[in-house]
Order: sequence, then structure tokens, then C-alpha cells
Amino acid sequence: MNSKKVPGKRMDRKKEETRSSIISIAMTLFKEHGVDGTTMEEIAEKTDIAKGTLYNYFPVKEAIIDEYIKRSFTVKNEERILQMKKLPDTRARLLMIFNELISGVKGQKEIFEKYLVYRMKILLSFRQEDSEKSGFYLIANEIIKLGQEEGEIRKDLPLYVMVELFEFAFIEIVKLFYREEDKFDVSAGIEPFVDLCINGIRHNPQSK
Repeated sequence: MNSKKVPGKRMDRKKEETRSSIISIAMTLFKEHGVDGTTMEEIAEKTDIAKGTLYNYFPVKEAIIDEYIKRSFTVKNEERILQMKKLPDTRARLLMIFNELISGVKGQKEIFEKYLVYRMKILLSFRQEDSEKSGFYLIANEIIKLGQEEGEIRKDLPLYVMVELFEFAFIEIVKLFYREEDKFDVSAGIEPFVDLCINGIRHNPQSK
């Protein structure tokens, strides 16, 4: 039996190859020259595509960073979920992921600063699309699902509300880190925001 090549699938594969190439080249340029020191024109030139084509994939540099971080979450998610399932409760899981993410922020300060400002704009948007969900959404979704299965997290709020609460809390932690980097205490900086999340999403047996 002869196998037929499907044009649509070939086109999708080509688009994904281009998207991946843009992300790889852009992140290299950002690390070498800084985000502000890199232009969309330079990214297009290095990727060997037209500037208009680049804008069809990513409207701004921050969108490239957002996709890069989302993909890094996807790669690490399976291992993280296995680790989280060994932890006793939602608080321990949030502490684990926030600590891990802060370590990432310390290693790529400018990248994360641009990323988090971009995420804040999306969080405040009234027209957020599924495609605009962050990499953090993927892991927060798992934390919430585990907590709900264990009867610890309430089920009367939409999932996206609780995920955005987690994301907002992490953004506030990072803002504190950037303001007080020299004297930032990881545990003292993270725990109050984890407790803020827990108090907001904890299941109340007396509520209907």
C-alpha cells in the first residue's frame, strides 16, 4: 500500500521548524547582546526569513521569550509532576516550584524581567486566548488537580482564576527579589505568598 504525504502535515512541520529556529536564534542573541540590544530585524536576518514572516510568528520579542519558557516548562513537567506527587500537600508543592523558578530567575535576570512584565500585561487582558497561557499554567494546573483530588483545594472557582492567583503570587515574589536582590531571603520571600495562595484556594467543608 502506497503512503501519501499529507500537504497540511508537511506545512505544519515546516512552520514548527521555523518557529523553533526563531526561538533558538533569538534566545542566543538575547543572551549575547541583551533583549534591548537585539532587534526583530536582526532575529529575522539570522533566521533567514523576511521580517514580515517573523512578525507572523511573534509580534514582539517578549512573545519569543514567553514561548521559550513555555517549552522549557513542557520539557521539565513530567519530572516535576513525579516529584510533586511525593510531596504531602499543595503548600509543599508550591514551595518546591517557586523555589525552583526563583533559581531560574537568578540565572537569567533580564530574560525573566521581560518575560514577567509581558505576562502581567496578558494577565490584565480581558481577551486572553488559550494560546497565551503561560508555561506556569501547565504546572499550576497539575498542582491544583492534585489538591482537588486530595480534597484540599476548592472546586467552586474556575481553574484559570486559581492558576492566575499562583502566577500573580510568583510575579510578586520576583518583584521583591529584583527590589531587594542583595538581601533577598528565599524562604522568607516565598512563604508569605504561598500562604496567600493557600488561603485563597483552600477547600472549606462548610461551604456549599
